[in-house]
Amino acid sequence: MKHPRISRPCRLAVLTLAAQAWAISAQAQSLLTPSDGMLVTASRSQARVEQMPLNTTVISQEDIQKSAALTLDQLLRNVPGLNFTAVPAVQSDPTGHQTKMRGMGNAKVLVLLDGVPVMDPFYLTTQWFKVPLSNIERIEVIRGGNSSIWGNMAVAGVIHIVSKTGQNDAGVISATTGTAGTTQLALNKNFKVSDTLSLSINLDQLDYKGYVSILPQQLYRYAAWHPNTAVNTHAQLTAFFQPSADWSGYVRAGYHVQDQDIGYVNGSNLQKSPDASASVTQRLNVKSSVTAAAWSQYVNFEKYNGATCYWQTTGTKCPSNVNVTPAQVNANVVQYYSQYGSQKYREQGASAIYATRLDGLWRDLQLGLDYRNLSAKDLEFFYAAPTALVAGGLNPVKNLNSSTFGAGDQKFTGLFVQTKVAPVPALEITLSARHDNWDNSGRTNTRSTAAGVTFAGAQADNNKSAVNPSAAARYQITDDAALRAAVYKSFRAPGFNNTTRTYGANGPTIANPDLGPENLKGRELGLDFKQDPFSLSATYFQYDISNMIATYKISSYASAPALVQTICGASLSYCAGTASFYSNEQDGLSRGLELQAQWKINKDLSVDAGLVHTTSILTRKAANITTPLNLQLTGTPINMANVGVTWLPLAGLRTYLQARYVGRMYYDVNTAGGPYEQGGNVIYDASASYAVSKATDLSLSVANLANKQYSENAYTSGQPYGITLSMPRIVNLGLKIKF
Repeated sequence: MKHPRISRPCRLAVLTLAAQAWAISAQAQSLLTPSDGMLVTASRSQARVEQMPLNTTVISQEDIQKSAALTLDQLLRNVPGLNFTAVPAVQSDPTGHQTKMRGMGNAKVLVLLDGVPVMDPFYLTTQWFKVPLSNIERIEVIRGGNSSIWGNMAVAGVIHIVSKTGQNDAGVISATTGTAGTTQLALNKNFKVSDTLSLSINLDQLDYKGYVSILPQQLYRYAAWHPNTAVNTHAQLTAFFQPSADWSGYVRAGYHVQDQDIGYVNGSNLQKSPDASASVTQRLNVKSSVTAAAWSQYVNFEKYNGATCYWQTTGTKCPSNVNVTPAQVNANVVQYYSQYGSQKYREQGASAIYATRLDGLWRDLQLGLDYRNLSAKDLEFFYAAPTALVAGGLNPVKNLNSSTFGAGDQKFTGLFVQTKVAPVPALEITLSARHDNWDNSGRTNTRSTAAGVTFAGAQADNNKSAVNPSAAARYQITDDAALRAAVYKSFRAPGFNNTTRTYGANGPTIANPDLGPENLKGRELGLDFKQDPFSLSATYFQYDISNMIATYKISSYASAPALVQTICGASLSYCAGTASFYSNEQDGLSRGLELQAQWKINKDLSVDAGLVHTTSILTRKAANITTPLNLQLTGTPINMANVGVTWLPLAGLRTYLQARYVGRMYYDVNTAGGPYEQGGNVIYDASASYAVSKATDLSLSVANLANKQYSENAYTSGQPYGITLSMPRIVNLGLKIKF
C-alpha cells in the first residue's frame, strides 16, 4: 500500500527532542570553535591535513557549492579512492547502499556525522537521507584502516561530515529545481541569544522524481513500472553554549524521514528517525581538555515490495516479468505484493576522551572510551505470484509463501590510546591501539511456512573481542616534500542483517548467528609535494582481508549447516530445495595507487585531478562459492580518473567543468563463457554560479552533460533486463538568498 504523504509545511516544521543526549567525540572543542577548515577532526587529535600520515582529502564549502551533485553520495563519488555508482542513493533501496573505498565492499567504511556514526544500525549502510548538503560545512575523507581509534567498520577508511555551526544571526534560504521535476528547499538560520548561547535551525526537503533506470528495449518486461521517487525531509535544531572560557558544548535534536515509492503501486520504503545528541568539553588547562558525549537514534522502517505480471488466460497464468515474451504482453496487468517488512531498531552511545599536548619527544596523548548499544526487531512476510484472482477483477489475493522474524542486541565497548612521538624534528610518528569487545544477546531467528509451522528460534549468546594497533609516520624531507607510511589492523563485526535476518520466499537467505568479524591488515606508502601553485600526492596501498562475510548456495541437505537443516527441513523442502547461508569462508586482497594533483594557474584559473588504479580480488573461498579467485571483482573499475577546471571569468562568476572516467570492469564472472567485461566511460559535469549581489546567488548545474547512457553495476550476462542505468543528463537551477 502507499503511505499517506505528510504535507510539505508539516515535514519542514517537525522538530523532536529525544530523551537521551548525543554528541561528537574527541573533537568537540574544535567543532564548537571552528578553525580554518583544515583541522582533521576525524583523526581524534588536533592534526591538520598537511600533517596527516594517511592519505586525507578535505572537501571544502567551495567544493560542495560548485559540484553538480544534489546528494552527498553523488558528491563523494568524485573523491579519488571512493567507489560510488552514478545511481543516487535517494533512487535506490536503502538496504543495498554501498559506501565502498579502495575496491572494498559494503560495511567497511565508517561514515560519521560530527564524530557519531551515521550508519543504519541494522544493515550497516549509510543513512544518506539524514545528511543534506545544505547543512554540511566540510567533509574529511581519511583512507586507510582506522579501527585503532574508531573500532568497528573503520576498515578501509573513515568519512567524517562536519555540520555547519551557528555563529551569528545569519540565515540562508536556498531552492533548486531540475529538469526531471526534482526540487529541493532548504533553510539555515542562526540566532544569537546571548554571548553564551546561540541556536541553529536547519530544515531541508528534497522531492526527488527519479529517472528510468531500465533499458528502453527491456521495459516491456516491467508492466506498469514507474521510476523510483522519494521525499527526504530533514529538520534539526542545535543549541550551542559556552558559559565560560573553559566550558563549551551543544545539544541537538533532529527528525528525518525518507519516503520512497519503488517501481510499482505496492512498492515503498518509509523510514522515520528521530535522533538527539549532546556534548560538553572542559578545558582543564592550556594543554588539556576532557570531552564527554552521548547520542541516541530510533529508526522505524516500513518496507513494501511490489511486483506485477501480465495475466494470461491460458498456460502460465502469471509469468515472471523476466521470462515474459513480447507476445504475452497485454492489458491485463496485475499488481501484487511480493514482500512486507517491519523493522524497528534503536541505538544509544556515549564517549569520553582526555586529550593533552606534551613537550619534548612526546607531542600529545589521547585516551578514549566509547560505548554503543544496538537493538533490533525484524518481521517480514513474503508472497509468491498470484495463482488466483479476486472474483470480478484483476486484484489478486495475497499469496503468502512464508514469514520470518529476527531480533537481537549488540553492545560495543572500546578503549583506545593514541600518541605522537617526534624523535627528530622532521619525523612525527603516530601510534594508536584499541581494544574492542562486543556482546550478542537476546537473539531470535525464525522462519514460518504459510501453514504456520515455525522453524528455529532463540540463538545462543556470544561474546567477541579484538585488538587493533596502528603505526603511522610522516617525514618532512624538505619544506616542499614529505613521505608517509603506515601499517594497521582493522575489523568489521557482522551486523543484524547477517546474524538475525532470514529473508526470501523460495531459496531464502538464512542468517548465521555464529559469524565472526572480518579482519584487515593494511599498509601504505605515500609522498606529498607542495610548491605553490602546484601540489601532488601519491599513495600506494595494500589490504589483506580475512574472513570476509559472504553468502553461498546450499542445495544438499546432507552438507547443509544445522541451522539451514532446521529452517528448510528434510531435502530442504520448505526452502524449495535451495538456500543461501552467510559464512566467513573468503579472503581477499585489494591494492592500488592513488594520485591527486592541484594546480592554481592564476587567481582566476585552477585545475584539480585524480587517478586511481585498483586491483580487488578473492584469494581464498569456500568450495561452493562460484566467484573465481585472483580475478577482479565485479562492479569494481580497474582505473578511475577525474579532471576538474575552475574558472572565474568575471567578478562574481564561477564556472566548473569536470570529466570523470570510469574504467573497464567485469559485470559477470560466474556465467559460463565469462568473465564478461564492459568498456570505460567518460562523463562530464558542469556548473556555474553568479553572485547577483552580496545577498543573492544564482547557480546552474548539469550532471552527465553529454547525456551518455551507461551502467556501472554488475548483472548476469545474457540478462540485459538486469542492467541498471546510471543517471541521465539532469539540469538544475538554484537560488540562494542570505539574510
